[in-house]
Amino acid sequence: MSSRRDAALARAVELLADLPDADLTALLDGRARIAVVPVAPAPADQLRPARTGRDAPAAERGSPGRDPAVAQAALAAMTSRAEGTAYLSDRPVRELRALAAGLGLRGVGGLRKAELVERIVDGTIGYRLTSTAVRER
Repeated sequence: MSSRRDAALARAVELLADLPDADLTALLDGRARIAVVPVAPAPADQLRPARTGRDAPAAERGSPGRDPAVAQAALAAMTSRAEGTAYLSDRPVRELRALAAGLGLRGVGGLRKAELVERIVDGTIGYRLTSTAVRER
Protein backbone atom coordinates (compact mmCIF):
# COMPACT_ATOMS: atom_id res chain seq x y z
CA MET A 1 0.00 0.00 0.00
CA SER A 2 1.06 3.55 -0.57
CA SER A 3 2.05 5.76 2.34
CA ARG A 4 -0.88 8.09 1.57
CA ARG A 5 -3.30 5.18 1.78
CA ASP A 6 -1.69 4.01 5.03
CA ALA A 7 -2.01 7.52 6.47
CA ALA A 8 -5.67 7.75 5.42
CA LEU A 9 -6.46 4.36 6.93
CA ALA A 10 -4.71 5.30 10.17
CA ARG A 11 -6.72 8.51 10.34
CA ALA A 12 -9.96 6.60 9.68
CA VAL A 13 -9.13 4.19 12.51
CA GLU A 14 -8.54 7.17 14.84
CA LEU A 15 -11.88 8.67 13.81
CA LEU A 16 -13.78 5.44 14.38
CA ALA A 17 -12.05 4.80 17.71
CA ASP A 18 -13.27 8.19 18.98
CA LEU A 19 -16.91 7.65 17.99
CA PRO A 20 -19.44 7.01 20.74
CA ASP A 21 -20.85 3.47 20.72
CA ALA A 22 -24.26 4.70 19.54
CA ASP A 23 -22.72 6.40 16.48
CA LEU A 24 -20.61 3.34 15.67
CA THR A 25 -23.71 1.15 15.92
CA ALA A 26 -25.60 3.52 13.62
CA LEU A 27 -22.77 3.24 11.09
CA LEU A 28 -22.78 -0.54 11.26
CA ASP A 29 -26.57 -0.68 10.94
CA GLY A 30 -26.54 1.64 7.91
CA ARG A 31 -28.42 4.44 9.72
CA ALA A 32 -25.43 6.79 9.50
CA ARG A 33 -22.56 7.35 7.14
CA ILE A 34 -19.17 8.97 7.07
CA ALA A 35 -18.74 11.71 4.49
CA VAL A 36 -15.58 13.06 2.93
CA VAL A 37 -15.97 16.82 2.68
CA PRO A 38 -13.32 18.98 1.05
CA VAL A 39 -12.15 21.69 3.42
CA ALA A 40 -9.93 23.69 1.09
CA PRO A 41 -10.52 24.85 -2.47
CA ALA A 42 -8.79 22.89 -5.20
CA PRO A 43 -5.55 24.39 -6.53
CA ALA A 44 -6.06 26.57 -9.61
CA ASP A 45 -4.37 24.04 -11.88
CA GLN A 46 -7.01 21.42 -10.97
CA LEU A 47 -10.02 23.63 -11.72
CA ARG A 48 -11.69 23.22 -15.08
CA PRO A 49 -13.74 25.92 -16.74
CA ALA A 50 -17.47 25.55 -16.20
CA ARG A 51 -19.49 24.57 -19.25
CA THR A 52 -22.71 26.38 -19.96
CA GLY A 53 -25.66 25.76 -22.21
CA ARG A 54 -26.93 22.45 -23.48
CA ASP A 55 -23.53 20.72 -23.43
CA ALA A 56 -23.19 21.19 -19.66
CA PRO A 57 -24.32 18.54 -17.19
CA ALA A 58 -27.54 19.47 -15.39
CA ALA A 59 -25.67 20.14 -12.15
CA GLU A 60 -23.55 22.79 -13.87
CA ARG A 61 -26.29 24.63 -15.77
CA GLY A 62 -27.09 27.94 -14.14
CA SER A 63 -24.77 27.45 -11.15
CA PRO A 64 -21.31 26.19 -12.07
CA GLY A 65 -19.60 24.04 -9.48
CA ARG A 66 -22.65 23.62 -7.22
CA ASP A 67 -23.36 19.92 -6.86
CA PRO A 68 -26.19 18.96 -4.44
CA ALA A 69 -24.16 15.95 -3.25
CA VAL A 70 -21.30 18.26 -2.27
CA ALA A 71 -23.72 20.52 -0.40
CA GLN A 72 -25.21 17.51 1.40
CA ALA A 73 -21.75 16.33 2.45
CA ALA A 74 -20.79 19.82 3.61
CA LEU A 75 -23.97 20.11 5.68
CA ALA A 76 -23.26 16.69 7.19
CA ALA A 77 -19.94 18.00 8.47
CA MET A 78 -21.30 21.21 10.01
CA THR A 79 -21.88 21.54 13.73
CA SER A 80 -24.28 24.46 14.06
CA ARG A 81 -27.46 25.73 12.49
CA ALA A 82 -25.87 29.16 11.98
CA GLU A 83 -23.03 27.61 9.99
CA GLY A 84 -25.52 25.81 7.74
CA THR A 85 -27.64 28.92 7.28
CA ALA A 86 -24.61 30.97 6.28
CA TYR A 87 -23.50 28.24 3.86
CA LEU A 88 -26.88 28.08 2.11
CA SER A 89 -27.90 31.76 2.15
CA ASP A 90 -26.03 32.80 -1.00
CA ARG A 91 -27.45 29.97 -3.11
CA PRO A 92 -30.30 30.60 -5.56
CA VAL A 93 -33.77 29.27 -4.70
CA ARG A 94 -33.68 26.86 -7.62
CA GLU A 95 -30.54 25.24 -6.25
CA LEU A 96 -32.02 25.11 -2.74
CA ARG A 97 -35.12 23.36 -4.08
CA ALA A 98 -32.93 20.78 -5.84
CA LEU A 99 -31.00 20.24 -2.61
CA ALA A 100 -34.23 19.87 -0.63
CA ALA A 101 -35.49 17.31 -3.15
CA GLY A 102 -32.20 15.40 -2.88
CA LEU A 103 -32.63 15.33 0.88
CA GLY A 104 -36.17 13.99 0.55
CA LEU A 105 -37.82 17.07 2.04
CA ARG A 106 -41.43 17.48 0.95
CA GLY A 107 -43.70 20.51 0.75
CA VAL A 108 -40.98 23.01 -0.05
CA GLY A 109 -42.35 24.18 -3.42
CA GLY A 110 -44.07 27.33 -2.16
CA LEU A 111 -41.58 28.34 0.51
CA ARG A 112 -39.67 31.61 0.41
CA LYS A 113 -35.89 31.41 0.33
CA ALA A 114 -35.39 32.02 4.06
CA GLU A 115 -37.99 29.37 4.94
CA LEU A 116 -36.42 26.94 2.50
CA VAL A 117 -32.96 27.44 4.02
CA GLU A 118 -34.45 26.92 7.48
CA ARG A 119 -36.17 23.66 6.43
CA ILE A 120 -32.96 22.32 4.87
CA VAL A 121 -30.91 23.23 7.94
CA ASP A 122 -33.54 21.70 10.25
CA GLY A 123 -33.65 18.54 8.14
CA THR A 124 -29.90 18.06 8.21
CA ILE A 125 -27.93 19.82 10.94
CA GLY A 126 -30.92 20.46 13.20
CA TYR A 127 -32.00 16.82 13.09
CA ARG A 128 -28.48 15.67 13.99
CA LEU A 129 -28.14 18.22 16.82
CA THR A 130 -31.51 17.23 18.24
CA SER A 131 -30.62 13.54 18.05
CA THR A 132 -27.32 14.18 19.83
CA ALA A 133 -29.03 16.21 22.56
CA VAL A 134 -31.63 13.49 23.15
CA ARG A 135 -28.94 10.77 23.19
CA GLU A 136 -26.89 12.69 25.80
CA ARG A 137 -29.76 12.86 28.30
